[in-house]
Amino acid sequence: MNYKDILVYVDDGASNVERINTAFNMAKSTGARITAVTLAMLIPEHLKVKDPTAVANLSAKAAEERLGAFVEQAEAAGLESGTHLIRGDEDATVKKIAQFARNFDLVIMRQSNPKRRNVDLVEKMAESILLYSGRPVFFMPYIGAHHVPFKKAMIAWDGSPTANRAIHDVLPLLVQVPEVMLLVITGKSKTARGELLVDTMASHLQRHGVNASVYRQSAGTFDVPTLILNEIAENGVDLLVMGGYGTPSLRQKIFGGVTRTLLSSMIVPVVMSH
Repeated sequence: MNYKDILVYVDDGASNVERINTAFNMAKSTGARITAVTLAMLIPEHLKVKDPTAVANLSAKAAEERLGAFVEQAEAAGLESGTHLIRGDEDATVKKIAQFARNFDLVIMRQSNPKRRNVDLVEKMAESILLYSGRPVFFMPYIGAHHVPFKKAMIAWDGSPTANRAIHDVLPLLVQVPEVMLLVITGKSKTARGELLVDTMASHLQRHGVNASVYRQSAGTFDVPTLILNEIAENGVDLLVMGGYGTPSLRQKIFGGVTRTLLSSMIVPVVMSH
């Protein structure tokens, strides 16, 4: 199995360049076609115009220019590429991007930057894609990804179906990583389930050509997100793989608890599946 279609979200933020470069590196290493998606409704940060019609026209023009630049970059890199422009208001945009994402093997999104005015929109899109696309989502920190290709990956393993799905969704990346840690946190709820299956999962990954090993860590007085972030920093991890939690019936944001904390505090790229 390998990725054949990768979707990357592009905008005018500072993290855009590194996100596209990361997408290109993945496409080259897996032989995938790379498609850029952007929104016609994104208002350029520097825009001072107040007239709604003028704002809409200028925003759409800026979006088309982003896609045009992307195609030129992809051609220069020798990659097969495509583009997709999503039009509509915020509610329509959030729904359309999740539907479009269903057609790809992997979706590359950005972490929301609290200093940008579109932070709420980016969070809503991320939630929608994770919940409704059925595809794995690769979240790039807005501070960038410093090791691509990745040198060391960590899987936050609890034996759950979402963690299992995340692992199998990201196999094309894991087989390229020199070292993969299966982290099991002991001393918290659901530990038994994770403990029971983690060695079997490590063997399963090894049969797929993944250099996986089990790493057990006691939670102690730390909460789970803090412990995971500490392990990432102490072990030189540059990719985190985990399940994404939440149910479509909930009205509140799905990024609660561990998921929300890790996405808001992420220091390395995170791949999630739901």
